[in-house]
Amino acid sequence: MVDSALLMRAASWTPEQKELYTRLTELMVRRTPRGRRLVAVDGRDAAGKTHFADALQVAFARAGVEAFRASVDDFHRPQAFRYRQGRHSPKGYYEDAFDIELLDRVLLQPFRMGGSTGFMTRAFDLHRDAGVEMEWQTTGPDAVLIVDGVFLQRPALAGKWHAVVFLEADDRVRGERMRARDGAHPDVGHASHTRYREAHDRYEREHSPRTNATFVVDTTDWRKPFQSFADSC
Repeated sequence: MVDSALLMRAASWTPEQKELYTRLTELMVRRTPRGRRLVAVDGRDAAGKTHFADALQVAFARAGVEAFRASVDDFHRPQAFRYRQGRHSPKGYYEDAFDIELLDRVLLQPFRMGGSTGFMTRAFDLHRDAGVEMEWQTTGPDAVLIVDGVFLQRPALAGKWHAVVFLEADDRVRGERMRARDGAHPDVGHASHTRYREAHDRYEREHSPRTNATFVVDTTDWRKPFQSFADSC
């Protein structure tokens, strides 16, 4: 059953947000109308992935489809492993920050299997640098799982998604968002962002996530997002 409280969140949407979220949801449902479906919301830091994925959950609820939320941020590896190639290593961030095998084993695979198989939407608390108590969930045969995060079209995850939304935003806007959110330097070209910037550069150079996404959305103006690349539906 769809959570009716989700429906109330749409009250704050602008006309542009409502039109985009509704249209993308309708296209995804049309693309895969039944069964357990996996949707990825990919993009660089502060492109608005979590916010957008939350909005898609609401849009699916409005369409009468039960949707679950998860974030790759809740599948980090312990700090000692994340920094084994160096605290500031872009290579280490790309290769070691996230436990993709665990994400696939306890969330993506069991969710897609359907039936009574349990799945976990969260496995690690980054702030405590520790795993969380296992909370297994299940649902009916027709449901959607929306996962937000970085590098979601890397080889270990490519082909697992029924649809991928790739978000992009102006660098200046992303920098201001990170400053407001984390107190980070507002210039994404600053040395303090090198670890993340170069990891994303590598990801985009090697795997062309923008080109391979189902939808590309510009969120520079969060209140007026727009689809900036033709979808493949």
